[in-house]
Amino acid sequence: MERSLEFFADGRVVIKEDDQPIDVIETQGEVKALFRLLQFTTAKTFTLALPDQIPEIEMAQRRGTQRINQAGLDLIKGYEGCELTAYQDQVGVWTIGYGHTKGVRPGLTITQTQADQWLQEDVEEYETAVTECVQVNINENQFSALVSFSFNLGAFALFESTLLKLLNQGKILEAANEFPRWNKAGGAPALGLTRRRLSERALFLGKDWRPYRGFEMLRFSSPPMQGEFVRFVQTTVKNAGFNLSVNGKYDQDTEKAVTQFQQQKRLDADGVVGVETCKAF
Repeated sequence: MERSLEFFADGRVVIKEDDQPIDVIETQGEVKALFRLLQFTTAKTFTLALPDQIPEIEMAQRRGTQRINQAGLDLIKGYEGCELTAYQDQVGVWTIGYGHTKGVRPGLTITQTQADQWLQEDVEEYETAVTECVQVNINENQFSALVSFSFNLGAFALFESTLLKLLNQGKILEAANEFPRWNKAGGAPALGLTRRRLSERALFLGKDWRPYRGFEMLRFSSPPMQGEFVRFVQTTVKNAGFNLSVNGKYDQDTEKAVTQFQQQKRLDADGVVGVETCKAF
């Protein structure tokens, strides 16, 4: 399905799919409104209507927009965090609430209710973007993971990704394995982004995303590393058929069981839980 845009003199923009109108956007001549439209569309071409033309308002039937589920919303909230006073992000953009940037100025403060409302409005734009670009049927967990991915990286990143290409070919597992590749900041892997991408991949596959918030490179050490993520790894390996006690400590027994799990999955059998081993969970 090919998307295109048709611009009219009165500020309206008609979105077309295979040359059939499916939506009309009112920009009211505002550059900001037009810019946001271009951010969230997969259209590759555009045309300019004649000055006296008016948009066609009889729309072709289009797919309904899915909605993010609670797990996806919790994932976004968990990784974005919430600030009720405006601050500058890493690149100097004034931000507030759950990563909200529209109309934010120095000194602005908001309530939790306002932060939640703006999050919902921002999420809706990414819901529409995901609906536009995904051409196969996906479930609510897959949809929600893609919304989180786009919310963090921008809709254009999803539009141009191998992840989307594989998904639209029906290659679900291959698409899922693309999430961890998007974990770099300034060209180097970032732990926070690694955690988020693994969480999104888990949600995409219908698994619990929360243990990955505590993800770190797990290996046997003295004293042993411990925590909820260790417990998650132990549970996963045990469920795969290996004899292991779930005690939350990355001890020698855990290292041995992980090594056996890696051998089964044809991974580097080093007993270290990194991104590649997590992908096999």
